Amino acid sequence: MRLTLRLRIVLTLIPLLLLLAAVGGAGIALLHRLGDRIDAILRENYRSVNYMWHLNESLERIDSAFNFALANREAEAHTQYLTNWESYQKNLEYERANVTLPGESELVAKLTELTMRYRGLGDAFFNNPGGAKKRLSEYHDPGGLLDLFKDIKLTSGEIRRINQQNMEEAGAEAHQSARYSVAALGTGLASAGLLAALLAWQMFRTILNPIRAVTESARAISAGNLDQVMPVETNDEVGQFAQAFNLMARHLREYRQSQSAQLLRAQRTSQATIDSFPDPVLVIDSEGRVEMANPAARRLLGVTPVQPGLAASGLWQPPEPLREPLTEALRSRQDYLPESFDRAILLNTSSGESALLPRILTIRDQNDNTLGAAVVLQDVTRLRMLDQVKNNLVATASHELKTPLTGVRLAIHLLLEEAVGPLTSKQAELLLDARENSERLLAVVNNLLDLARLEQGSRQLDLRPESPRILLEQAAETIRARAQDKSIEIALNLPDGLPAVVADAERIGHAFRNLLDNALTYTDRGGRITLSAVADGDDVVLTVTDTGCGIPPEHQSHVFEKFFRVPGQTRGTGTGLGLAIVQEIVTAHGGTIACQSQLGVGTTFRLRLPVATGEVPPNYVVGHADGHSELSS
Repeated sequence: MRLTLRLRIVLTLIPLLLLLAAVGGAGIALLHRLGDRIDAILRENYRSVNYMWHLNESLERIDSAFNFALANREAEAHTQYLTNWESYQKNLEYERANVTLPGESELVAKLTELTMRYRGLGDAFFNNPGGAKKRLSEYHDPGGLLDLFKDIKLTSGEIRRINQQNMEEAGAEAHQSARYSVAALGTGLASAGLLAALLAWQMFRTILNPIRAVTESARAISAGNLDQVMPVETNDEVGQFAQAFNLMARHLREYRQSQSAQLLRAQRTSQATIDSFPDPVLVIDSEGRVEMANPAARRLLGVTPVQPGLAASGLWQPPEPLREPLTEALRSRQDYLPESFDRAILLNTSSGESALLPRILTIRDQNDNTLGAAVVLQDVTRLRMLDQVKNNLVATASHELKTPLTGVRLAIHLLLEEAVGPLTSKQAELLLDARENSERLLAVVNNLLDLARLEQGSRQLDLRPESPRILLEQAAETIRARAQDKSIEIALNLPDGLPAVVADAERIGHAFRNLLDNALTYTDRGGRITLSAVADGDDVVLTVTDTGCGIPPEHQSHVFEKFFRVPGQTRGTGTGLGLAIVQEIVTAHGGTIACQSQLGVGTTFRLRLPVATGEVPPNYVVGHADGHSELSS
């Protein structure tokens, strides 16, 4: 009969299992015997010792009762006498039911007889008082209470001694049994270990050697050496495994030969595709090494793709503004797709300064593991210049509009004051409408000018340590009267001990006024606007929360865009610049702003400003094209 590998393993393990079963059974028997001995000690002898100890305690208190009586403390003595006789009798009864040793029965009988005599004399002592002299005689005379007390202590002590001695003997026997058990189990385990070593050596020869050979061949295949052949020495499962391995290696060789041409063609096609892009394009692996790069990337960034055999190839240090986004994209597997020009990277080229907007697209496998990322640097130089021209045009147009608009407002105010003559009711109505429209137009022009100055960096911030409490209280006061007209509650939630923040009080106040104007506009009568602040690490979070109509989820990501207004919203007459100005001001302070809203519940804006530490410079230039701010002397 042909022995299969399974049968070999079973035949190898059966002797070991039998030996382990024998050792285990012997161990269980020895432990059971040892447990019986220990249980006997606790169940029999220990109980007798315990009974005699409690009996002696009660006896001592009974004897003390006689002494109390002799000292004329009759009531206390008689109570103690009766109380301790109950405990004494109970422990004596327990011992009479727990006689287990030779000679213990005679001692218990003697103790019972002495107890009866002692109880009789004790009862007579208390029931027939004959004066102190007679009681002293009953207590101290030969055969009296004191002698019986001593005899009872000796007898109970002897009972306790023989039980303790038996416990010691049983303990010694249990210890001897434990030593025999340890020796027997040690011998059995040593035999099992020796047998296991022999069986393991045999198993190693028949199974592990072929498996080791297969492992080495598999490593060679993983390194690219597919010319591996396993020797087939047996016809069992190991031999069948070797045949299957040889078949796999042969198929891999055939597959590599057929796929090499296709892989080379696909690689060349991919390289030709990215080479056709005018913008720099790179493909990097998960460790940041450049695997592919088009000519534009090589020319502008000086990168060199990985080349086989060159350890230093593929190394690339991204520009400083790109390092953190690239590292974060590879770590978190999130694409980096900025839209604003302030995220553009400025590079000096032969044609001048170029602005490149990075786009990082992570590359993942079917199990969502990050394989690398594709980096596209979109040339937005002309678009950025057009954006600057647009901003300059808006700023210039706004500035040019502001002067004549101011004159128109002044003329309207003079006419309404009837400084140049009386007005009819119709003329006054038209002039009031014109004044309202001119005021709204002036607000739009001022917002455009503010936004242009912030974006162009022509505005300096007077940064100083400011109290968050004062900033919010001042902001609340600007709208309190209008809020009372609409029956809207203004609530302040400002804990004590808030640290100062680095802020330009005037500009931050402007930001809060814009937020509170929005909250007041979109909150119904009877609603509530809450201003709060809380310290969070190195920042302070200032919050404006209303109970207004809320913002739909699909529009919340656009609320800080210029000229954006929620579609279908009929309240307010703004141009959509207020929140854009707020974001520019907060960003200029080195902070962040976020919006959270729920339809029908309300909206919350959270401004995070840095805590003031050390000396704060008085002037701070904001709004550079690369998105960073720097100190101005």
